[in-house]
Amino acid sequence: MTNVQSSEARAERFAREMAELKIPDPAAGRAALWLRLGGTLMAVGVLLGVVAYLLAHGTTDPLAQRDALAVGLAGVSASVVGSALFLRYSLTGFLRFWMARHSFDLARLTESLGERPRE
Repeated sequence: MTNVQSSEARAERFAREMAELKIPDPAAGRAALWLRLGGTLMAVGVLLGVVAYLLAHGTTDPLAQRDALAVGLAGVSASVVGSALFLRYSLTGFLRFWMARHSFDLARLTESLGERPRE
């Protein structure tokens, strides 16, 4: 068998093993929705923080300043939650692919060691 045929067979076997592992496609489904939601929450949190700063420094009324502080804390909370969501779902897709690739490389290494003549 030539190198090209061997690599095609490995690629087909890799695709078959991925299907057997039932690893969902990271580009589809709810993961993309949660990833976008996390990015949106980060942006909204920063925007709320800027708005709260402008509101708090634009008045001398203590009641309005306290309201602005509450808006600012909501912005910080939204940014933290958004960052956690974004980080979790972006790393999940990467690590899922890495684990599958690592498994494939280990199987290939095992095959190559098994084919080696013993001394």
